[in-house]
Amino acid sequence: MNTQLCHVFVFVDDRAAALAALERCGLTESFRRSHAGQGTANICACFDNAYLELLWPEDQGELASVSVARTRLAERSRWHDTGASPFGLGLRGRIPFPTWEYRPPFQSEGIAVALGSEDPRQPFLFRSPAKDRPDQWPDGLAGNRQEAAGLLEIVGLRLELPVGATPAVRTLADRGVLTLKPAVRHRLSLVVSCRDGGQRVLSLPDFTWVE
Repeated sequence: MNTQLCHVFVFVDDRAAALAALERCGLTESFRRSHAGQGTANICACFDNAYLELLWPEDQGELASVSVARTRLAERSRWHDTGASPFGLGLRGRIPFPTWEYRPPFQSEGIAVALGSEDPRQPFLFRSPAKDRPDQWPDGLAGNRQEAAGLLEIVGLRLELPVGATPAVRTLADRGVLTLKPAVRHRLSLVVSCRDGGQRVLSLPDFTWVE
């Protein structure tokens, strides 16, 4: 399988901020869970082909633990103060760059993380354990996805970086998984297809529709 987007994560301050962000941009929550041992929790909004994960810190001690430290999730969770990237990209299919293995404390299966993602100024790139699109999940966890808003698939990613991109990020750009441009601050825009045939663009981390 070619490299495909599984999900995007973005750090927010807490659960209240996550719920407010979803309401502000008119998205429907699909599922949520806590990540025991990693110190984070999430609320997720599924599209047909991928999902958006709003992630926040629940336990800074767990985030700073030896098993989690290399991910630099602690710095990412405080991106307002640290200048870190609040974003992560989970991928399905073949991963076209060198990786290291991270074993999240809350699951038995390890994940392959791109070399260079240890730099918190870069987006966290990894292969997701999920194999299928949300509209193919057999357990109903995706719910009705974003049908109420007339939104279908995430069809493009526009990543703005205030630092030079790692080889892994540049590889994804070369393969058309995302478009990349320099900027003064971290921004990720999701290009979303609509039922009416048009497209909308959601800007993160401010959660506003800009097109």
